[in-house]
Amino acid sequence: MAKLIYAAFTSLDGYVADEDGNFDWAELSEEVYAFINNRERQIGTYLFGREMYETMAVWEMPDVITHLPAAALEFAPIWQAAEKIVYSTTLQTVSTAKTRLERTFEAEAVRELKAAKR
Repeated sequence: MAKLIYAAFTSLDGYVADEDGNFDWAELSEEVYAFINNRERQIGTYLFGREMYETMAVWEMPDVITHLPAAALEFAPIWQAAEKIVYSTTLQTVSTAKTRLERTFEAEAVRELKAAKR
């Protein structure tokens, strides 16, 4: 049975992006990128809400992000390899591979997914 891991990378006040949707407030070191990549390699399926999915979808084509260090670019194939489920009533379609859209969050469906994975 797979583990269900809750994770969030946020600022100390709980935000992922600033009021303009930017992340330049977070200057991550090579060591932090290595930690994130090592942890994320264990992820088989991501469960996203619409906004977080739209934020993370950039990793489908990370070359659009300028000035990323090599350690940051190592995250792209890790993210691309994982399955993704997006829970949204407003999103019309998904734009990334290995991604499916669900209109409602069903806890029992997540339990079944967890039980089916190793």
